[in-house]
Amino acid sequence: MSRRQLVIDGLFLTSLLSIVYLTMFPNMYLGTGIAKGGHNFTPFLMIKEIFLDGSIFTTLVNNIGNIIMFIPFGVFYPLAFPKRNAFRTVLLTGAGLSCSIEIIQWFMENRWSDIDDLILNTFGTIFGYGIFRGIRKIKKRISIFL
Repeated sequence: MSRRQLVIDGLFLTSLLSIVYLTMFPNMYLGTGIAKGGHNFTPFLMIKEIFLDGSIFTTLVNNIGNIIMFIPFGVFYPLAFPKRNAFRTVLLTGAGLSCSIEIIQWFMENRWSDIDDLILNTFGTIFGYGIFRGIRKIKKRISIFL
Protein backbone atom coordinates (compact mmCIF):
# COMPACT_ATOMS: atom_id res chain seq x y z
CA MET A 1 0.00 0.00 0.00
CA SER A 2 1.36 3.41 -0.94
CA ARG A 3 2.01 6.20 1.55
CA ARG A 4 -0.66 8.26 -0.19
CA GLN A 5 -3.26 5.52 0.35
CA LEU A 6 -2.22 5.12 4.00
CA VAL A 7 -2.82 8.84 4.57
CA ILE A 8 -6.20 8.70 2.81
CA ASP A 9 -7.25 5.61 4.76
CA GLY A 10 -6.14 7.26 8.00
CA LEU A 11 -8.17 10.38 7.22
CA PHE A 12 -11.20 8.25 6.32
CA LEU A 13 -10.89 6.28 9.57
CA THR A 14 -10.52 9.54 11.50
CA SER A 15 -13.73 10.85 9.90
CA LEU A 16 -15.59 7.66 10.91
CA LEU A 17 -14.26 7.71 14.48
CA SER A 18 -15.15 11.39 14.81
CA ILE A 19 -18.72 10.67 13.71
CA VAL A 20 -19.00 7.82 16.23
CA TYR A 21 -17.54 9.94 19.02
CA LEU A 22 -19.84 12.91 18.32
CA THR A 23 -23.01 10.83 17.96
CA MET A 24 -22.62 8.12 20.58
CA PHE A 25 -20.92 9.78 23.55
CA PRO A 26 -22.11 12.68 25.72
CA ASN A 27 -20.38 16.01 25.22
CA MET A 28 -21.12 18.64 27.84
CA TYR A 29 -19.39 21.38 25.82
CA LEU A 30 -21.69 20.84 22.85
CA GLY A 31 -24.66 20.02 25.09
CA THR A 32 -25.27 16.69 23.37
CA GLY A 33 -26.20 13.43 25.04
CA ILE A 34 -26.51 14.95 28.51
CA ALA A 35 -30.27 15.48 28.77
CA LYS A 36 -33.26 13.22 28.16
CA GLY A 37 -33.54 12.30 24.48
CA GLY A 38 -36.48 11.46 22.27
CA HIS A 39 -37.59 10.80 18.72
CA ASN A 40 -38.63 12.95 15.77
CA PHE A 41 -40.01 11.41 12.59
CA THR A 42 -41.40 14.62 11.03
CA PRO A 43 -39.01 15.92 8.37
CA PHE A 44 -37.69 19.48 8.95
CA LEU A 45 -39.56 19.88 12.26
CA MET A 46 -36.50 20.14 14.52
CA ILE A 47 -34.51 22.08 11.92
CA LYS A 48 -37.26 24.70 11.87
CA GLU A 49 -37.82 24.72 15.64
CA ILE A 50 -34.12 25.02 16.45
CA PHE A 51 -33.65 27.71 13.81
CA LEU A 52 -36.65 29.77 14.95
CA ASP A 53 -36.55 29.20 18.72
CA GLY A 54 -33.00 28.10 19.52
CA SER A 55 -29.91 30.09 20.23
CA ILE A 56 -27.26 30.66 17.60
CA PHE A 57 -25.06 28.09 19.39
CA THR A 58 -27.84 25.47 19.32
CA THR A 59 -28.51 26.17 15.64
CA LEU A 60 -24.81 25.81 14.82
CA VAL A 61 -24.34 22.60 16.84
CA ASN A 62 -27.51 20.83 15.73
CA ASN A 63 -28.06 22.00 12.17
CA ILE A 64 -24.71 23.14 10.80
CA GLY A 65 -22.81 20.62 12.96
CA ASN A 66 -24.74 17.68 11.47
CA ILE A 67 -23.76 18.84 7.98
CA ILE A 68 -20.11 19.55 8.80
CA MET A 69 -19.70 16.24 10.63
CA PHE A 70 -20.35 14.26 7.41
CA ILE A 71 -18.41 16.44 4.94
CA PRO A 72 -15.10 14.61 5.58
CA PHE A 73 -16.90 11.30 5.06
CA GLY A 74 -18.12 12.50 1.65
CA VAL A 75 -14.59 13.55 0.70
CA PHE A 76 -12.60 10.60 2.01
CA TYR A 77 -14.95 7.66 1.27
CA PRO A 78 -14.47 7.88 -2.51
CA LEU A 79 -10.73 8.38 -2.02
CA ALA A 80 -10.46 5.38 0.32
CA PHE A 81 -12.59 3.20 -1.99
CA PRO A 82 -11.78 4.35 -5.55
CA LYS A 83 -13.87 1.57 -7.15
CA ARG A 84 -16.89 2.82 -5.20
CA ASN A 85 -16.61 6.54 -5.92
CA ALA A 86 -19.84 7.01 -7.89
CA PHE A 87 -22.19 9.66 -6.52
CA ARG A 88 -25.01 7.19 -5.87
CA THR A 89 -22.73 4.80 -3.95
CA VAL A 90 -21.30 7.57 -1.74
CA LEU A 91 -24.78 9.03 -1.17
CA LEU A 92 -26.30 5.69 -0.16
CA THR A 93 -23.33 4.80 2.05
CA GLY A 94 -23.44 8.16 3.87
CA ALA A 95 -27.23 7.95 4.27
CA GLY A 96 -26.92 4.33 5.45
CA LEU A 97 -24.31 5.29 8.05
CA SER A 98 -26.48 8.14 9.29
CA CYS A 99 -29.59 5.91 9.38
CA SER A 100 -27.67 3.29 11.39
CA ILE A 101 -26.65 5.96 13.89
CA GLU A 102 -30.23 7.17 14.26
CA ILE A 103 -31.49 3.62 14.83
CA ILE A 104 -28.86 3.07 17.54
CA GLN A 105 -29.70 6.44 19.13
CA TRP A 106 -33.36 5.41 19.27
CA PHE A 107 -32.37 2.99 22.06
CA MET A 108 -30.11 5.46 23.90
CA GLU A 109 -31.82 7.29 26.76
CA ASN A 110 -29.94 10.58 26.35
CA ARG A 111 -29.93 10.84 22.55
CA TRP A 112 -32.39 12.06 19.94
CA SER A 113 -33.29 9.82 17.03
CA ASP A 114 -34.18 12.45 14.45
CA ILE A 115 -35.08 12.27 10.75
CA ASP A 116 -33.67 15.79 10.41
CA ASP A 117 -30.23 14.51 11.44
CA LEU A 118 -30.45 11.94 8.65
CA ILE A 119 -31.33 14.70 6.17
CA LEU A 120 -28.53 17.01 7.37
CA ASN A 121 -25.93 14.22 7.54
CA THR A 122 -26.81 13.11 4.02
CA PHE A 123 -26.53 16.70 2.79
CA GLY A 124 -23.08 16.87 4.43
CA THR A 125 -22.07 13.69 2.57
CA ILE A 126 -23.27 15.23 -0.72
CA PHE A 127 -21.38 18.45 0.00
CA GLY A 128 -18.24 16.47 0.80
CA TYR A 129 -18.63 14.49 -2.42
CA GLY A 130 -18.86 17.80 -4.27
CA ILE A 131 -15.53 18.79 -2.74
CA PHE A 132 -14.07 15.43 -3.84
CA ARG A 133 -15.30 16.01 -7.40
CA GLY A 134 -13.94 19.56 -7.36
CA ILE A 135 -10.52 18.29 -6.27
CA ARG A 136 -10.60 15.71 -9.08
CA LYS A 137 -11.46 18.39 -11.63
CA ILE A 138 -8.65 20.67 -10.42
CA LYS A 139 -6.23 17.73 -10.38
CA LYS A 140 -6.78 17.24 -14.08
CA ARG A 141 -5.65 20.83 -14.66
CA ILE A 142 -2.66 20.85 -12.31
CA SER A 143 -0.55 18.18 -10.68
CA ILE A 144 -1.37 17.87 -6.96
CA PHE A 145 -1.14 15.20 -4.28
CA LEU A 146 -4.68 13.84 -4.66
